[in-house]
This record gives sequence, C-alpha cells and structure tokens, in this order.
Amino acid sequence: MKTLIQKLPLKQNRSFIARTFETPYFETPYHQHNEYELMVIKKGNGTAFIGDYIGDYQVGDVYLHGKSLPHWFRKKEEKMIGASMVVQFKDDFLGNGFFDVPEMKAIRKLLDDSSRSIYCKGELKKRIRKQLLEMEDLNGFEKIISLLTMLHEISLSDEYEYVSGAVITHSEKDQLLVNKVFEFSMNNFKRKIKLEEVAGLCNKSTSAFSHYFKKVTKTSYINFLKQIRISHACELLKSTNLSITEICFESGFNNWANFSKHFKEHCKISPSQYRASLTPKKN
Repeated sequence: MKTLIQKLPLKQNRSFIARTFETPYFETPYHQHNEYELMVIKKGNGTAFIGDYIGDYQVGDVYLHGKSLPHWFRKKEEKMIGASMVVQFKDDFLGNGFFDVPEMKAIRKLLDDSSRSIYCKGELKKRIRKQLLEMEDLNGFEKIISLLTMLHEISLSDEYEYVSGAVITHSEKDQLLVNKVFEFSMNNFKRKIKLEEVAGLCNKSTSAFSHYFKKVTKTSYINFLKQIRISHACELLKSTNLSITEICFESGFNNWANFSKHFKEHCKISPSQYRASLTPKKN
C-alpha cells in the first residue's frame, strides 16, 4: 500500500492548486497533506472519513479541511465516477505572515478552526459551490481574489458546522496502519468482525491494538465500526425501500434492539423517525 502523506503536484508558475480531480484521480485512500483544502463534490456519493467523523457525502457538499487533517471520500460503488473541485493552498502561499495581519483576523481564525474540518450549509453552501465550480475558468489573479472572497464569506457566516469532534493528525506509519484497518472494516462491516482479526492486520495483540487505535483516532474500534454501520443504515433508509428490520441486518447488526439503541445514540432519533424526516410533508 502506498504512502498516504500526499505530495501535491504544484506547478512552478502556480502558488496554489485549483483543479478538478476525477476518477481515477479522485480515489485517494485515507490521507493528509500540508495544505488547506476547500472543496466541492462534483460527482458521486459514498462515505466520508474526516478526522474522527464518519458519515455520508453527496454531490454539492462543500468542505474546508485544515492542513494535516486525515480524510477519505470512499465511493459507494467501485465503478462509480467520483469527482471534486479542490483548492489547496499553504499558509504562506501569498507570503509569510499574510494571514496574520489585522485585516485577516477572521480568516486566520477560520483556518485555525478548519483543523476539525468545516462543512458549509444553506445559502452559504450554494454560494461557495457556485464560486468553486467557476474558479477553473479564471486566470491566476482572479483565482486568488475568488479564493480570498470565499474564505472571507465563510469566516463571516454562521451557516457552517464543524465535522470532526477532535483535532487529529497522523504520522506516515500510523496512516498506513489506519488505512489498512479502515479498508478492511469497510469491506467486512456487514458481518461479525472479531477484534482478533483486526488486531492481526496490525500484528498486535487485541489489547495493544485497542490502545493504539484509540490513541491515533480518538475513538475505540468498536465505536468506529458502529459508526460505519449506522452511516450505512442511514444511506439505506434514504435510498431504498427496504424494511427497517432488513436494514438492521444489512448494516451488520445482529438484533433489532441493539440496532435501535445505537441508532438513537448516534442520530438522536429512531430509524423510523429518521426515514419519516426524509419524506416531504404534504400541505
């Protein structure tokens, strides 16, 4: 498996990256890089892993990831085309200390807060999405103005939320092991997974693995696996007509009571209430 600390292809005549990554270049495993990343999903949907967050992503979603924040957008289906428009930039891409001057105070705070990733909502999401999609057609100077304008808009808005509950960064060695565990878990979560299996992937005892996983991800493996299963259940509740009982077992839970309990803990409502909330109300 390749190293997951990503080195970005910055051209000599460019101070930052603004481009679309489409299949097969969209498919980057759980990774991090030293740049901030403002992005919009253009094609595809699936499961987003951002810091300690696990949940769905879909076309139109807009995120601002902090530097060195581990993330992975895993497509729902392998044959699906995935694409995102991304802007990646370093702290000093406009010169040392640019974001530290008084006039940049709000943007400086936004960039610092993006260590947990920021998800844009409502009208803010619509505006930033539009500007990002138009950005590739701009010249170099116009791209800089566009990026600063978007960061300014987000920094002054209250239409965003933090994605990850904790600030997480990984060493190269940690990322290799974590990605191996993530990939195995995504491929096997519908069945019973023994802790010994996962620990074996990392050549560790179960106790050593449990301690290690919680240290690098800020959550236990059991909770991580539960989040994957609940996220999958939410997707099935949204996109299929399967009964809730069928979804329970299709998501890897072995009994209804267990599924209902964990779903309520994660989503704050029951599976039936979640599905009902997705149905437009009639006037």
